[in-house]
Amino acid sequence: MVEASSAAARREHLRSEVVPGIDVRPYINGVHCDPHSDLLLDVMDPSTGNVIARIPAADTRDVSGAVQAARLAFDEGPWPRMHPRERAACLVRLAELIEANQAELALLESSDVGKRIGSTRGWDIPNAPEVYRYYAGWADKVDGHTLPDVWGARAQTYREPVGVVAAIMPWNFPFACLAWKLAPALAAGCTVVVKAAERAPLSTHAITRYFNEAGFPPGVVNVILGEGETAGRQLVRDPRVNKISFTGDLATARDIIPGTAENIARLSLELGGKSANVVMGDADLTAAATGAVAAMYSVSGQDCGAGSRLFVHSSVFDEFTSELKRLIDARVLGDALADTTEQGPQIDQAHVQRIAGYVSKAVSEGAEVLVGGDVASDVGPLFFQPTLLTGVADDASVYREEVFGPVGVINRFDTLEEAIRRANDSHYGLAGAIWTKTTADSERFVREIQAGAVWVNCYGYFDPSAPWGGRKQSGYGRELGREGIDAFLETKAVYRL
Repeated sequence: MVEASSAAARREHLRSEVVPGIDVRPYINGVHCDPHSDLLLDVMDPSTGNVIARIPAADTRDVSGAVQAARLAFDEGPWPRMHPRERAACLVRLAELIEANQAELALLESSDVGKRIGSTRGWDIPNAPEVYRYYAGWADKVDGHTLPDVWGARAQTYREPVGVVAAIMPWNFPFACLAWKLAPALAAGCTVVVKAAERAPLSTHAITRYFNEAGFPPGVVNVILGEGETAGRQLVRDPRVNKISFTGDLATARDIIPGTAENIARLSLELGGKSANVVMGDADLTAAATGAVAAMYSVSGQDCGAGSRLFVHSSVFDEFTSELKRLIDARVLGDALADTTEQGPQIDQAHVQRIAGYVSKAVSEGAEVLVGGDVASDVGPLFFQPTLLTGVADDASVYREEVFGPVGVINRFDTLEEAIRRANDSHYGLAGAIWTKTTADSERFVREIQAGAVWVNCYGYFDPSAPWGGRKQSGYGRELGREGIDAFLETKAVYRL
């Protein structure tokens, strides 16, 4: 009762004070503008199913105005021409403003996404200032090279901002991913149009209140909300946009890629995964089981890096599975704003039905449900039980496709060679992990796994200095690290006689 009351008090605070303080109109050229359309998009709290805000959807004129503001700010404004340390100072001030408002931003993100408050307080919101500060440090370190003379001419390279960036947000990590895109783009000297995620746009709109105070000139950052089929498609095809950075699903990416063909806009794509988590016979089984639960069920499984394909050595399969089931059975589902909650709701009803469809099909094809397998109706209609399946064929849909829900598949293997082969037998290549005390096995796995990130005896570690991105159909390009700012730069060769 104490936690329910606490969650209720937090939700009332959001309803009466936090959400009304957010200007949800399009943010264009440094001001919030009245939208051209009367269309409103409902924003729902997945824990309750209640609408918590209605946000104007950008129409073609709003999108065009945002792009034009970014274009003028890049072509004629001060931002690309500032000393890099001035740009860095703006990023640092933005980080400070976020930190001063972390508590309310965490509540907002939890309510909007349905992500447990422990996660938004512990990682999502604090990660953003770290990223803004990290790229503030990079701003004055973008440099070219002096090359050997060419027929008497002095040869050099310059590194310059790519131009206007369209940043298209995902709904599962909207605040963190905004920092991952915005910070390197701004440090490089680009200007940006952000399309907030339709299902979870509030934290993206909330941050607009800080841009002017942080010192960003008008037009450097612009924020709109619109449906992917309209606003997103228009952004991708606008000839004034030089670069698109997209995090989302593979189907949308397949629409984006041909949309850039006419203008040959640069692309960075992070498209999810079906990551393998391998437990060797000599692993610390308690640590591996705890890590596997987090890998499969964090963010209610709505995580592109989820370790949803679990491979366990035959010699410890039964012991490991028993410990894993114990941990899953003890998992606490509930209101995202309650401190005791370990797993919150799915984002909406359509997504719940999608997850249930994958499980139902797997069972019809012979899979065995070890834990879960259904909607947690005793908690609420948008909650899905943490689910573990076994006896799943390597060509089954639930094994090969990104379910994006709390559904894991556990299978046994006999040799490391088999585990690596099966781990790599995927269209995706975002991440992977191995649990072992044998250095030679971990090193072989690290070398041979086809993934952009690999964890050894841990899962889900991130740092602003380490690049993140995938191989194969998980996309291309990298966010974070030096590679993150490289994605927003062009190289120019200069010869002087």
